[in-house]
Amino acid sequence: MITRFLPKFRFFLTPLCVCILFLLILPQAVFAAKLTIKGVSGELQDNVSAFLKAVPEPSNGGLESYPEQLRSAAAEALQALGYYEPKIIVKVQPREKGVAADINIVAGRPVLLERFDFALEGDARQDDAFEQLVSERKMQTGDVFHHGHYEAFKTAVSNLALTRGYFDATWQTARVEVRGKERLADASLVFVSGPRYRFGVISISGASQLEELILSSRTFEPGDYYLAEKMSNYNVALSDSNYFRSVMVRPLLEERSDGSVPIAVQAVPKAENIVSIGGGYATDVGLRGKLKWTIPRINQAGHSIITGIEVSYPEQNMTVAYKIPIEDASDNFALAQAGYLHKNSEDTESSKYSLQGRRQWRLPDLWTRSISLSYEAEDFRQGAQRDVTNLLLPGISFTRDRTKGGLNVTWGDRTQFYLEVSDPIWGSDVRLAKIRGAGKWVRTAGEDSQHKLIARADLGAILVDSIFDVPASLRFFTGGDQSIRGFSYESVAPRDEQGLLVGGKYLTVGSLEYSYPVLEDWRLAGFVDFGTATNDFSEPVSVGSGVGLRWITPVGPIRLDLAFALSEPGKPWMIHFSMGPDI
Repeated sequence: MITRFLPKFRFFLTPLCVCILFLLILPQAVFAAKLTIKGVSGELQDNVSAFLKAVPEPSNGGLESYPEQLRSAAAEALQALGYYEPKIIVKVQPREKGVAADINIVAGRPVLLERFDFALEGDARQDDAFEQLVSERKMQTGDVFHHGHYEAFKTAVSNLALTRGYFDATWQTARVEVRGKERLADASLVFVSGPRYRFGVISISGASQLEELILSSRTFEPGDYYLAEKMSNYNVALSDSNYFRSVMVRPLLEERSDGSVPIAVQAVPKAENIVSIGGGYATDVGLRGKLKWTIPRINQAGHSIITGIEVSYPEQNMTVAYKIPIEDASDNFALAQAGYLHKNSEDTESSKYSLQGRRQWRLPDLWTRSISLSYEAEDFRQGAQRDVTNLLLPGISFTRDRTKGGLNVTWGDRTQFYLEVSDPIWGSDVRLAKIRGAGKWVRTAGEDSQHKLIARADLGAILVDSIFDVPASLRFFTGGDQSIRGFSYESVAPRDEQGLLVGGKYLTVGSLEYSYPVLEDWRLAGFVDFGTATNDFSEPVSVGSGVGLRWITPVGPIRLDLAFALSEPGKPWMIHFSMGPDI
């Protein structure tokens, strides 16, 4: 039956499609308008231009009302900025494609603010934050009456009330009177804040097994005055703790009563066991693999166990850590850790066993402070030297990471500093102090971050009588794709009479890199690296320089560099390959 009608259906289908296509195209057959604004500049011109862009462009034969629409839009734009009696002349001329409109404006004298009355009632009268806001944002008499500034002031007051717990706040009066002939305006505002609410009880749903951790991570106490910033910090602390797949903290405004607002925490815990596998390749270490097994919670307090294994050709590392949240698991915790590290690189062969206890705090301005006590037993061969050492190392470190742009960083910096000390007084084999500070900076400029500059600095010193008293894992070496390109991995350091690497007491490394996009997702880079690991600064500074390609991928940049060892005879070259975020 259906096949009998197919020929007739095809007969009607072709003209039907043509008609539909014609109807789709028809509304787009409009004139393009070229608008020229004269007589005003700056903010006035910008606002007029914005209002005029909202006027629909005239279609074929629809020019009669267009000049009046433009004039009305321009007048409204000027009035919003306090100019109530402008003279506006609009001339429209048809063109071959569209129209040209000249808008000539004489703004005239503006309306000035003669009186601005603002009254604050309720608990907010005793809140210093409102006093500061009013002093900074209040409109001043004698200024041009700017409707945008007036509305911005009202919005700022309302937003401040919400963020500080004045949930019953309302505008009792918000009145503006403009006297056009006198070119004067009066504004009268009365804001009734009502009571300021306090944090109430916390209810938890979806993660009762971590109730103790959730409560201990809070950034406020029940009874404290409500502050939206504390709510946000609480949400971030729980999200960053790595215990939850999802978490949301919110005030139950509809249930507020007796001056307090209850807080609801909805959380979905992660799986009881989390296993992650990773890997990669870099010319420094070749292929590398990583296995991490985490038991994110073994009790209601959120204690966790983290086991990690990292394997590459020169290094094999295994750690087991027990983590105890103090206030939050991401920035304020205690850690007990045991580890094993084996290294076989150049003239170094080392096996190190370690135990460490660490306490970490988050400080202001994104700084993190860590205090540790480590025991390290190391059996090593460095060049012609073979030795065994046992060290007890108290230490302190400060770190800060700031980034924008995700894995493909467009702005950021990393700053690190640490100090660790060993002394026979508490049972170590060697008296020494090791200090190290490092920084990396990424900055971009230009449209779409075209110009990108990366700078690095790494400085270190070991205060010790002889470098031969220091175990291999603590000595300084440099060279490779993360330090001085053009030189092989950790090949820059003092050498003995046989030409074997000894390692240095001091480290100085710097780097500058500039890159520019050449294709979509591809950047061309030029760089220079310089530095040394030394015992007495008698060696010349090693310098490497070259060019590279950066492929911007969803997992971060992939880097391919051709680097020349400029400070070496014959200027030998190396190819370096690495991947991962710039910071």
